[in-house]
Amino acid sequence: MGKMMSREIGSEFWISNEKMIEEQRNEDLPHWLKKYGNVVLTSSGRGAINLILEHVNPIIKKVLLPSYICDSVILPFEKACYEIYYYGVDEYFRAINVNAEKIEVGIFLHMGYFGFPTNRELRDTIAKLRANSVIIIEDVTHTLFSKHENYIDNDFVVGSLRKWTGIPSGGFLASSETVNMNLPDPPSDLVNLRISSLQQKFEYIKTRNKSLKDGYLEGFRSAEELLDKDVNSYRIDEISEMIIKDLDTKELEKIRRLNYKFLLSHLKEIRGVEVIFKGLNNGVTPLFFPIYVNNNRNRLKSYLISKEIYCPVHWPIPCQLEGHMDNRIKNIYDSILSIPCDQRYGIDDMKRIIDVLKELA
Repeated sequence: MGKMMSREIGSEFWISNEKMIEEQRNEDLPHWLKKYGNVVLTSSGRGAINLILEHVNPIIKKVLLPSYICDSVILPFEKACYEIYYYGVDEYFRAINVNAEKIEVGIFLHMGYFGFPTNRELRDTIAKLRANSVIIIEDVTHTLFSKHENYIDNDFVVGSLRKWTGIPSGGFLASSETVNMNLPDPPSDLVNLRISSLQQKFEYIKTRNKSLKDGYLEGFRSAEELLDKDVNSYRIDEISEMIIKDLDTKELEKIRRLNYKFLLSHLKEIRGVEVIFKGLNNGVTPLFFPIYVNNNRNRLKSYLISKEIYCPVHWPIPCQLEGHMDNRIKNIYDSILSIPCDQRYGIDDMKRIIDVLKELA
């Protein structure tokens, strides 16, 4: 008997064909979304931000964003012609140098990173800003399944849903106000492209038929390009809505936490790798296991890829940040790497990741 081929770890989620034809059991929105207030399901996180910007009228058209950020959060503000300012973030992703009073902004956006409540020390700052009529938006994409106390001072909450499970599209905005939105359906070419790519990936994972790989990778790439070109707001597609309403969040939380703890107990002693979050509080459901690679991240990333372990970089430096970064922020962008620990994988997969990292240490 030959050795069984180990499976690929990381990269895009997949979706089984059975999932597509399941009866929808839940009509209601799940609690993990409803807890944020009145919810509008959108096709993407950036679509949710775009929707807010179409409906608010801040005292001044300036926004203050964290300097560690994905460009898809910046784009809607650019499109809406906001002046954009950035505040600092330290190596543990805590906000620093938030000089909102000096700049006089109309919107302030904050977030926790990788599942951890890294923004909780902003409470007083946020309360002061809100008292000055600044609109407060929290991006909860990374902390969606963590049990943190909700910020009472948020005007809006936004998030991307497709970072957590295999769905063709998905984002949301929530507010304490009733948000009545008649959104158009998402472009069918984008949704169909995502669905076929998610299904092809499922077939590939099941059969390990290498000829499928180029097809679904190209599909995902093209879908991202379509998304980048069109920053309009759409409603979520029906299949994604069905999957979200049916998602087993208990299982998702349990597996991610177990995987994170296992990685934590073994990665501390690996040379050249720095664990960022060295503990896992009860409330935290991690998005990934982020590490700093002290030198030559690309070499490590390439070696992992050669072993079919795909660790993304969150995030490439947005071009908008050029000239707005100190060395501390640049260092985060240049050395961070995200290790997958999601619900697709078990302890054996985590062992494999650790073994590969040890080979290179």
